[in-house]
Amino acid sequence: MLEIYARQLEIARSHGSDAEALSYLSSVLRSLLQALAISALEVTLQATPVVDDDSNLNQFIDRFSQPSDGLPLEVLDSLVPRIRSLVFRGFMKGWYERIGEDQKTLVEALTEWVEFRNKRPGHGVLDSPTTSLWAKRTSDLIQRLLESANDVLPQQSNSGLVAKVGDIAVPLTAPLVVEGAAIVIAKVFSRNGVWKVQGQILSWSDARDITIDLSPTNLFSTEYRPNDRFRWSEVAYGNGSRLVLNNIPVRQTSTFVGRKRELDKLGDWLSDIVDSRTCLVFGDGGFGKTTLVLEFFNRIIDDGFEDESVPIPSVINFYTAKKTKWTEEGLVHFKGISDAMEDSVRELMYCLHPVLGKDWYKLEGRALIEKVGTELSKEGFTRNDVLLIIDNTETLATSTSDAEELAEFISRVAKRIGRVVITSRRRELLAAEPVPVSQLSEEEALTLIRKLGTEYSAQSVMQSSEPRLRRACEQLMYKPLLIDTLVRYIARSSSGVQEGLDQILKKTSDELLEFLYEDAWLRMNKMVQEVFIVLSSLATPPDSKSVGDACREIGVSHSEFQSSLGETYFATITDRGEIYDLEIVDLAKEFFRQKKRRAAQADAERFDNIAFKVDKLAAERWEVDRNYRTDRVADAYRSEYARAAKLAIIRRDYGAARENFDLAVIEEPLNAALRERIASFLLRNLGKAELALPFARKATELDPQSADAWLTLGLVKYQVGDISGGDIAMDNAMKQGKQESLCLLRKGIARYHAARLEPYGKRSAKLLKEATALVDTSLRLPVAADFYAQKNRREAEKYVSLIRSLTLMINRREVTAENSPQGG
Repeated sequence: MLEIYARQLEIARSHGSDAEALSYLSSVLRSLLQALAISALEVTLQATPVVDDDSNLNQFIDRFSQPSDGLPLEVLDSLVPRIRSLVFRGFMKGWYERIGEDQKTLVEALTEWVEFRNKRPGHGVLDSPTTSLWAKRTSDLIQRLLESANDVLPQQSNSGLVAKVGDIAVPLTAPLVVEGAAIVIAKVFSRNGVWKVQGQILSWSDARDITIDLSPTNLFSTEYRPNDRFRWSEVAYGNGSRLVLNNIPVRQTSTFVGRKRELDKLGDWLSDIVDSRTCLVFGDGGFGKTTLVLEFFNRIIDDGFEDESVPIPSVINFYTAKKTKWTEEGLVHFKGISDAMEDSVRELMYCLHPVLGKDWYKLEGRALIEKVGTELSKEGFTRNDVLLIIDNTETLATSTSDAEELAEFISRVAKRIGRVVITSRRRELLAAEPVPVSQLSEEEALTLIRKLGTEYSAQSVMQSSEPRLRRACEQLMYKPLLIDTLVRYIARSSSGVQEGLDQILKKTSDELLEFLYEDAWLRMNKMVQEVFIVLSSLATPPDSKSVGDACREIGVSHSEFQSSLGETYFATITDRGEIYDLEIVDLAKEFFRQKKRRAAQADAERFDNIAFKVDKLAAERWEVDRNYRTDRVADAYRSEYARAAKLAIIRRDYGAARENFDLAVIEEPLNAALRERIASFLLRNLGKAELALPFARKATELDPQSADAWLTLGLVKYQVGDISGGDIAMDNAMKQGKQESLCLLRKGIARYHAARLEPYGKRSAKLLKEATALVDTSLRLPVAADFYAQKNRREAEKYVSLIRSLTLMINRREVTAENSPQGG
């Protein structure tokens, strides 16, 4: 890639106009920084020990969903020390070092460039002298960066791009070169588990848009990371950006059209923080209320605000009313409106707490709202910082008394906790800014039917004249759901427009759904049909994990099931990117149960057995995840100062984090879990093992039975070079309940990195032999099928390869001292 960027730098320098040169130089630098940051992430993941709660890595990877110019700098600034200490001491020379008396370090010079980009081209005025100055400075900065990174930029190999860092070659899973050209990444996203990268080719003559599908095991995949309920999104805001903590699902459709009036009304409401606390988006079923709300808030996440006078929430919670849900109390069936509404407020607390204690379930109504408001205030969130979106409230309130109770509850939430957006089929009995959602305009409906015709490859729609399509939309009352139904039916049945209209218009709503269900059922293969029957028999709420389990048991690929699901109206999908929730509509559930009753008895029993197994796996996943979150972090963050430190870490304000941790220790001097978390922060976020050691040691003294404390002490001891001390700590962690495979793996990893420091030292051969035996043994031990055990297994397989490679290179005398890491 060095040659690619050098060539683009020459092209940029050849422009006669400073303005043109600066414009393209900025694109070259943006692409180069993204390539270096992604390479650093890949090297860190593939060549250094990765731990369960590596919040830095997870946050950086998540923020590539919408990368800002400053993100690559944050990534490199965090990972350069880690890579230098564990992989290659010469990584990114000049990043912190000054070359010459007057020259700034690379990180200082690049920070100035980001500030200039935000202040002048992004949101200010570029005059001629400033343009000339920064064209020269940007050109020099790219040249300097290429010289600093000439040995770490990815190189092309027979199997793809490889980042060669010292003596280690790391294959890249993220696409950085397309058809021989570098790219600029604009967006990374997942839809129903399929990862994609959107961007542009780095070219002065043809910077075309591209979309690239990624393999399932890519850098951005969260399959091997715990799925937190909330994520941080970097949102453009004025001259800079803001981090927004949210759980907003992705858009429901890629064919959204029109609705400008409704979107503008939502925007006006969001700006008016003084007079309006609640917004009601209402309209009949099928008009696209949820689609509208998700489109609006996804646009905020994607595009942000240029005007800083528009208040942007710091926390956005999207809640869909469900009858059955996993909570900290286990699987809960909500009996009334109060249960569900209280759950929507508790859900908000997961933005602050990894797990909710039993005291949260003892409070109801006003007391619960007051406690939530108090907790948010303690963390510095005002009522204007918090926004709740409650979807499909008509499913909660089915009577007049329910509607009155709903209105009273939402009014209290809006006054004490934050602003509220609700969607409903009814004009609810509450004081709210109304946003009615009704039929599309004729032009919008025409645009939609054409888009859908192309999307679904509905030939008769694509071939119909404009007047014919206008009449069809009119007959369907310009209702988006009915237009979508028509086009899907035409695409599946290869029928004409009139035939499709005849089938749809002559039936009642329930008759139409039954007709569509039967039609879709007949077009599915037998195994996909069986998956639907199993899902309708589950006691637990289905999600992407349980769908995957059912597909595996039946013997059909998850992607084939998703394809069939996408062509039907069997279920409502809440798509959160790589994971999704599925709610089978009641009429479809009854349809599948009828199919099951008509099946042979042996088949019906088989479906029940598979459903029981899928439910059991879901319960096990919930239990493992809950125990992990409870054991690892809940006790540590009991105090206000500890929680403030946690938020400061997420915001990368490490100075504030240390100050709050110091105050938390004063408040809770005997909290062993807190000491362990401080040690983890100092080790993993700051790379200060020597500072972490006394905290880790004190944690084991305060609670000798804490497996987490012993594990962290072992990791710290290994980092400071005390292998025997680390082994003792790992043995104690094992005695207190940590998996033997994990502890053996950590022992092996420590020996590998010790050998890397002195590849030709007297003990390197012995260390590598021990490392091989320890990691091999960890792989042979039986492990659970849960997320964390599988993650550790992948880590062990990674180190088998690294140990084998280092041993071979030492035997061949291919390792050089200058390519070794510098140590902790």
